[in-house]
Amino acid sequence: MTSDSGPHELSFQPKLFANASQKKTVPIAELYKQLKKLSKELNGLEQETVDTQSLDAVTRQLLAPSLLRHKEPGVVAYVSCCIADILRLYAPEAPYSEDEIKAVFNVFIDQLQLLGDTDNQFFALREYLLTSLATVRTPALVAMQADAEDTISRFFTVLFGVVSTGQAHNMQMQILDVLQQLVEEPKTVPQDVIDVILLQFTRRRQQDNAAAHQLASDLATNTADILQKYIYQYFNDVIVSAGQAGTLDDLRAAHVLILELNRAAPGTLLNV
Repeated sequence: MTSDSGPHELSFQPKLFANASQKKTVPIAELYKQLKKLSKELNGLEQETVDTQSLDAVTRQLLAPSLLRHKEPGVVAYVSCCIADILRLYAPEAPYSEDEIKAVFNVFIDQLQLLGDTDNQFFALREYLLTSLATVRTPALVAMQADAEDTISRFFTVLFGVVSTGQAHNMQMQILDVLQQLVEEPKTVPQDVIDVILLQFTRRRQQDNAAAHQLASDLATNTADILQKYIYQYFNDVIVSAGQAGTLDDLRAAHVLILELNRAAPGTLLNV
C-alpha cells in the first residue's frame, strides 16, 4: 500500500494459474492460500481511497472459467467474495461488460443457493457474499440490463427457496434487501418474479415455509407502489382466462389469494 495520504493500492498480486493460458490453476492447497490472502486484502481496502488501477490485473483473472467453474466449491466461494469486493471497490461503475456481469451474478446465485447449509465450512463466505450484495447494492448492475429477466427471476426463486425460520433475522433482512433492489431497479418486473412473490401467499406455501411468506409480505409492503400494476394485471388475466374457460376454480383461488394479500400487504391491491 501507499502512504495514508495517497491512494491505497492492492499490494498482493496472486499467482492463481499454472500457466499464462489460465486454463489450469495452481495446486489446490496453494490456490486456497492465494485466494485467502487476496480476499483478506481486498476486504481491507476502502472504496474512497483505493487505487483501482492496482486491481485491474486481478479483476480480469478472477473471471477465468478455471476459477468460476472450479470443481472445489470453496474455490468458487472465495472467488465470488473477491469479485464482490472488486465490485464494491469500483462502484458505482463496474469493471466488467454486461455479459460478464450476468455470468458473475449467475455464479453468485449458485452460491446463495447453498445458504441453507449452515454447517458447511464455506457458509461464512456465502454469508459474506449476501451481506455485500445487500449493503453495496450491486444487484442493480444486473437489474438495469435490458435482458436480465432470467437472472432476476433466478434470484427470486433461489432466495425464496433458501429463506427459513431458522436463519438469523439479519440474514433474512439482507435477503429482503437484495430482492427489494431487484424490484426497484429494473424498468419492468418480470412476470416470473410476480408469480414467485404471489406463490408465497398461498395457504399451502404459508404452511410449508412461514419465513418465505413473511419475506413476501415485507417485500410486497415495501414495494407496493411498484407491484400494484403487476398484481392488477395478474388478477385481470385470471378473470379473463376463467371467463373464457368457463371454470370457477381459478376464480376461487384468486379470491383466496386476494384475501391473503389484503391481510398481509393491502397496499398492493389499490388497483384491484
